[in-house]
Amino acid sequence: MDWIVPMSPILVPRVVEGEEFLHQVKWDGIRGLSYIENGAIRLYTKKGRERTPFYPELSVLPGLLKGQQAVLDGEVIILNAEQKPSFQLSLIRERVRDPQKAGYYQRKYPAQYIVFDLLALNGRLLTDRPLSERLAYLREHLSSSPNIAITDDFDNGQELFDLMREKGWEGIVSKRRSSPYRPYKDHRDWFKTKLKRKILAVVAGATLKDGFPNALILAVHREGELVYIGRASVGLTQEHLRLIKETLPVLKAQPKGFEISDLSRREQQQIIWFSPRLTVWVGFLEWTLDGGLRHPKILGFSTLDPLKADGTEYLE
Repeated sequence: MDWIVPMSPILVPRVVEGEEFLHQVKWDGIRGLSYIENGAIRLYTKKGRERTPFYPELSVLPGLLKGQQAVLDGEVIILNAEQKPSFQLSLIRERVRDPQKAGYYQRKYPAQYIVFDLLALNGRLLTDRPLSERLAYLREHLSSSPNIAITDDFDNGQELFDLMREKGWEGIVSKRRSSPYRPYKDHRDWFKTKLKRKILAVVAGATLKDGFPNALILAVHREGELVYIGRASVGLTQEHLRLIKETLPVLKAQPKGFEISDLSRREQQQIIWFSPRLTVWVGFLEWTLDGGLRHPKILGFSTLDPLKADGTEYLE
């Protein structure tokens, strides 16, 4: 079957209300579309990159399907020690490039596949059918296993969102029950509401503009190394930047040794590197697939020990 462009929810600040909507957990993992045909499976990311050999856990899917062919939409998640979906652990699995290592990572970071839609069944495309009908077909034709599950639906979105806040999970997705499956965000039917996220980061340096600091280089400690997670200027006040400039002689240090892919070579030459003493709270929208912060915003400086900037994420 031809590639089906995934449907994406639209970010909104408040939970969408109304009886015409059902609500689901927003799973903090890697989007995965499964194409099942004649006992075989092919797994693709949202952008269409095949990852089948890297997730052997999903090989059981054809045996759980009541039918010969199907296209499933869902999320591949990894649970941490607290049984909470962890995007950082999902990134570890997603970055594996050697299929020969898949067995090792399967044992160390076992994946689960949470299915939330059925796009085709036995050669019949279902994308124009209402979501409620697709979900009914999904529950009728797919069984569960220890690492394969169908997500639950909830009628009260605010109660589910409050539960996600209590559990410290990512948020919820609200979907119109009558919605067809449309590519990208070409719709007004699926919406996501997310808890605010923040992280404690080390200020590893600053970029300069006309000799004056204009953005902070952010990093966290992981496995004994300082790892780059992004740069941020939003939220910085002129007073912050003035104080940084005044303390540059104390903060300046040798280059940290990590490259910053979102800066040109010339911009990287404009960085002043700091010793890892200064910490800052950073709000952000979500993690990128390369382990950076999307839309970071400086919330304020901190007096906490830089070693506490270990990548722990806080939701509020």
